[in-house]
Amino acid sequence: MEELWFRFKFHLVKLAYFRKRTRFKRYSFSIVVFLLVFSLFYLTLNIYPNLIHVQALSLFMLILVVTASSWYGGLGPGVLVTVLTGIISYLTFLRVDLPLHSGFEDFILTFIYMILGFFVSLISEARYEAEFQKDQFVALAAHEIKNPLAVIKGYIGLLQKKLKKSGKNKSFGYIREIDVQAERLLELINDLLDVSRIEIGRFLYKDELFDFDSLIRKIVSNQQIINSKREIIVSGKTRKIIKADGYRLGQVITNLLTNAIKYSPEQSPIKVRLKGKREGVILAVKDYGIGIPRPEQKAIFKHFYRSRRTQQGRVEGLGLGLFISSQIIKHYNGKLHVKSNGGKGSTFYLEMPKNY
Repeated sequence: MEELWFRFKFHLVKLAYFRKRTRFKRYSFSIVVFLLVFSLFYLTLNIYPNLIHVQALSLFMLILVVTASSWYGGLGPGVLVTVLTGIISYLTFLRVDLPLHSGFEDFILTFIYMILGFFVSLISEARYEAEFQKDQFVALAAHEIKNPLAVIKGYIGLLQKKLKKSGKNKSFGYIREIDVQAERLLELINDLLDVSRIEIGRFLYKDELFDFDSLIRKIVSNQQIINSKREIIVSGKTRKIIKADGYRLGQVITNLLTNAIKYSPEQSPIKVRLKGKREGVILAVKDYGIGIPRPEQKAIFKHFYRSRRTQQGRVEGLGLGLFISSQIIKHYNGKLHVKSNGGKGSTFYLEMPKNY
């Protein structure tokens, strides 16, 4: 039940970012919803004329259509269907009960309905504007924090060199820990910036041709240096040249490797398997960690979602890495999914087309 509620909220929020859509999509969706709902209610009224209260039916239709239209399209589509629904309700549903209510009463009722529709549309637009401004603020704040943090990391590097030469090992250890935490903070800021860019449609790609196997081995080598005590085993070859943004794709692979390392015991290995196919490449990253329950295996690719097991284990993270990775792979019409047996580890599969 909790999983269904989470999915429902996620899709509602996704539908609310209407500035990603063209004006044609926003208005056409609203008109189609209006026509479908009106047709359904009109047929219902003709089939069961004595079972439905006409005014209640009219009010319900207005609320349903206006809410759906303003949530998906914003103020303009919401106002459009408010006017359409008010006029059509007055000419059809409300005119049916003329013996019970005068035309003037129906007109006043229609006017009240339309005022209600305007308010619903306005509230929906205001809510989106607040969310949009919040996203812009997060992006701006993260960008402003990133600049001084880069300077701090520069001075940390200078201090590390001087302390290493002077032989002050204890002080060098302190500075190295500061550098590790500064790097972690920089990664979090970059993730926030990436999510903001994705949400507002400004996530940029610079495609190029490169050898997929070489990219994998380079990333694995870097991770092996950082995590010298962890065994990372690479097997197989794709022998493929693909066209994509090497930096973005490397970001995805790095995320899969760091997650495998983070969520599995220190003594267990990480296995990376490469396989080529006619239309692209397949990468599998296997760990022997805490695993992911089946109901959560799709949810982990949503932003800010973290598996309950990671929360119980108090493993740090914001739940952004897999969301960003999934968006990058979707951009290239690829696939990113996971198979896991609870408590026996997980295997993440990345499938990428050649794209040329």
